[in-house]
Amino acid sequence: MRVVRVALVCAVFVSGLGLGQAAAVETIYTNAKVYTVDEALPWAEAVAIDEGKFVAVGKAGEVAALATDETRIIDLKGRVVLPGLVDEHIHVDMMSENTMNVTFEPTHDYEAFKATIAEFLKRRPDAKWVYGGNLDWLKTDGQPIDAFGQPSHKSTLDAIVSDRPAFFWDIGAHAALVNSKLLEVYGITRDTEPPEGGAYDKDSNGELTGVVRETAAGELWEAFNEDRPSLKEIAYEGVVPVVQQLNSHGITSFTDAGTREFYVSAYGLLDEADDLNIRVFAYITDPSDWQSEEMKKGAARAIENRDTYSTRRVQIGGVKYILDGSAGGQTLVLVDPFVGTDYRGPWRNPPEDFLEKIVRYDAQGLTVKTHAVGDGAIRKVLDGIALTRKQGSTLRHSVAHAGFVNPADRSRFAELEANAELSPYFWYPTPANEVIREELGEERLGWAWPVRILVESGAPYSFGSDWPVTPPNPWPAIEALITRRDPGSGPDAPAFNAAFGISLEQALRGYTMGGARAQYMEDVIGSITVGKSADLIVLDQDIFEVDVTRISETRVLQTVLEGKVVYAAE
Repeated sequence: MRVVRVALVCAVFVSGLGLGQAAAVETIYTNAKVYTVDEALPWAEAVAIDEGKFVAVGKAGEVAALATDETRIIDLKGRVVLPGLVDEHIHVDMMSENTMNVTFEPTHDYEAFKATIAEFLKRRPDAKWVYGGNLDWLKTDGQPIDAFGQPSHKSTLDAIVSDRPAFFWDIGAHAALVNSKLLEVYGITRDTEPPEGGAYDKDSNGELTGVVRETAAGELWEAFNEDRPSLKEIAYEGVVPVVQQLNSHGITSFTDAGTREFYVSAYGLLDEADDLNIRVFAYITDPSDWQSEEMKKGAARAIENRDTYSTRRVQIGGVKYILDGSAGGQTLVLVDPFVGTDYRGPWRNPPEDFLEKIVRYDAQGLTVKTHAVGDGAIRKVLDGIALTRKQGSTLRHSVAHAGFVNPADRSRFAELEANAELSPYFWYPTPANEVIREELGEERLGWAWPVRILVESGAPYSFGSDWPVTPPNPWPAIEALITRRDPGSGPDAPAFNAAFGISLEQALRGYTMGGARAQYMEDVIGSITVGKSADLIVLDQDIFEVDVTRISETRVLQTVLEGKVVYAAE
């Protein structure tokens, strides 16, 4: 009865007809600048929380009337409050593995890289592999890694680790650098055929450089995971630190954009122990993307028995499919060939298989999130979604990254209600732009991440960091969504496709209601609305008032999930 009573009182409050007698509420946040992302009441001064939900949102004086002696009242002294954020594309398994092994930023120099590996070997001298990420972009033919000035070549690793296999992802997570020992252990020579959809880079003499791409990298990644830690170690030593970082940036819900059975089990273990301080919407990576029978069977088992893995804060919502690669190494699938070639790029997995599976999964009620960066791959995803619409589906299938959308296909996102899930790395000038310019040409570079066009077309959209490909901090990404400039740079800095910039309000909607909708959770999260889960964040500065070039400096002071503080800045 208590819950019903509070809800009725707040419904009257929101309608402006006055407050009745109410039961005590647990917490009131007041004297705040609350941006609710709720069109019915965009701004408020205070919120009341009880039993994990918002029970009142409005003017400070009116919300204060709900307080009793038992109510905890928090004066925010004019701070900005937003709904908890949704990161719609994270690879927790990769970040957890880096955390448990070797992790560093792609901007680190070579000396820092060597020092990080030395520290790892001191801490774990018996480690069978030296594994981690992320390197700066790996080039072809042994060309230098930008951040290191050292070659994209196995010799770079051999000089540091020669007695055991070493494997390091690059920033795109579609290529890795391995050492000579790893090639030796797994019998990979210049004559070895890579798995379908993969590549072993070779120099001008036909010798292996140590750069492995796509499924060839995945096959070795699977070998590393054959000797994985226990489920409890994965949960508490891998997942928990990752979640803590996400909470520190204001993220209260994320989409695991392609995971494995044992990571979903780790989420469940944490949730059952009440140690999972975040919501998870998980896509299981399709069996076709794995090489080993163990991984294929595990993926099929998780998809088939998805409901048994779901818990209060964990939901398996669909399947992740990968169609093409990433910038560099000509692994995108294009409508027209790469510059100076007749080559349109390799399919990571067969497009015919994708079209068959999206229809089949859709019929089973499974949403499909498909990695597609090149315009040829994006067009194929849209074709697949069109097939599901013909059979009457309204599932929220997603084009992950939606990078180089061909102008002819821009309107199809809204027409098909295909979710455009966009990643921040190319919203602003980066060194990778030069790689793209060389491979795709100036015209196609001008298509990259047409966020404004997609948003204004009415297409559903959300934003995902793709962590560990890019950092999970959303504030530099939000700034770059608006300016299309390097976050923190001034107004005179070069912009990348500036016409595709959007407003702050549009950016925040993508990180809140856009992500909530993509997770089928818009009635539960995504806005500060009476009856929804009490997920909110408190900021250290007013992002609506500061110069746009300072939004990237924003820090979260507090993150609240279901009324519980899960992060507080020191």
